[in-house]
Amino acid sequence: MVAKQNEVVVSNAPPGVSRRTVVGRLVVGGAAAAFFAHNLDAAVAQDTTPSAGECVATAPPAQDGVGLASLLVGGIVRDMPAGPVEVRIARLTLEPGASVPPATLPYPALMYIETGESTCPGNPGKIMYGADGAVLHETTGEAAGHVCPTGTTWSIPGGIEDAAANEGVKLMSSLIIEFVPVETGATPTS
Repeated sequence: MVAKQNEVVVSNAPPGVSRRTVVGRLVVGGAAAAFFAHNLDAAVAQDTTPSAGECVATAPPAQDGVGLASLLVGGIVRDMPAGPVEVRIARLTLEPGASVPPATLPYPALMYIETGESTCPGNPGKIMYGADGAVLHETTGEAAGHVCPTGTTWSIPGGIEDAAANEGVKLMSSLIIEFVPVETGATPTS
């Protein structure tokens, strides 16, 4: 499937797979999720299909040429800014032993762990969701840190300092979704 400005084109799909089928599966599939990219440069879109070994997450199995994996259904951002909101999505990877220093964003973010695990500060206010949206853990500030395992999504409220470290032996890859308030009539930034 290739997306082109408000248009969905189904390519290489078996006969009988309509645009309605693809869109229906996307709508039914649910939400995606992530964390902060405060110290990261602007993300660059993927131009081509990754070669073997380049993809950090496993693609969902396809049915009739279409694959969709729900990453988070029912996760709640409790401090969502009033609209309009610019939604930023980035992928953060950390090699074993790598880390991102603490930073505080004024707006909320989600961090979905695709592969590996991330160790994050245990400061109060963060919520860990399972793929079904169930609350698995809420940080209270009692622990110095917590492990964010594969398949979980962390809700990080605005104004809370956060960081990430890969103390494991596998590549950690995560999707980060930020909800940045913008002025009415403003043009999104790149």
